[in-house]
Amino acid sequence: MLAVGDNIDAYCLKCKLVLAHVILFKVDEAVNRVKCKTCGAEHKYRGTMPGAKKTAAARNPAAVRTKKPVASKVVVNNAPQQWDLKSRNMPPETPIRNYSIKEIFKVNNVINHPVFGVGFVEKVVTDKSIYVLFNDSVRLMGMNVS
Repeated sequence: MLAVGDNIDAYCLKCKLVLAHVILFKVDEAVNRVKCKTCGAEHKYRGTMPGAKKTAAARNPAAVRTKKPVASKVVVNNAPQQWDLKSRNMPPETPIRNYSIKEIFKVNNVINHPVFGVGFVEKVVTDKSIYVLFNDSVRLMGMNVS
């Protein structure tokens, strides 16, 4: 039995995600109002993400529904392994450029970012953006901005 002050998962309108919330109060033993532990917003309890509007066929209980199999999508962050491999195989004479949003970079440039550290330019997306492999993830970075 849930009580006021307990944690519960609820859909947050501000965050647009199902996140951990704290129960603020209940009415007739039903959770009524919650506070998001992520953004601090207080709102009516919504157990799951609100779906699209129901059609007439979906409201018909006699209609036969078939469930489509959902392909599970597992995303693995292999950036640390890729970064480690590149940093180990990098020749000692490779120049490391300090990152600046005003500079222009090319694929395989090695940069030193003041926050993220050493990174490898993986892809030039546009003339104003690049993907850089850092030791924790691949980040979209700006370049050639004056």
